[in-house]
Amino acid sequence: MPVISPTIHTQQNSRELECQRAMEDEFLVLTALAEEAGWSWQEIALAMLELTEQYVAAMRPSSAMEARSLLRSHSKSLH
Repeated sequence: MPVISPTIHTQQNSRELECQRAMEDEFLVLTALAEEAGWSWQEIALAMLELTEQYVAAMRPSSAMEARSLLRSHSKSLH
């Protein structure tokens, strides 16, 4: 499997597009394998959406913890 690594961009939309391009070849391979196994494009799309939702849900708690940690470390307190 090829390495999918980001190039440093300061603009978020550039990073998002680059991430899509980096993942596209493997995505096409994955969907082609699913089609060859007999799954319809609708089934594949729904499965990918469900997996994406699960990934987001799994990442959300760690993102929230990171955000709270950053807020605490940058918090200015008079105590």
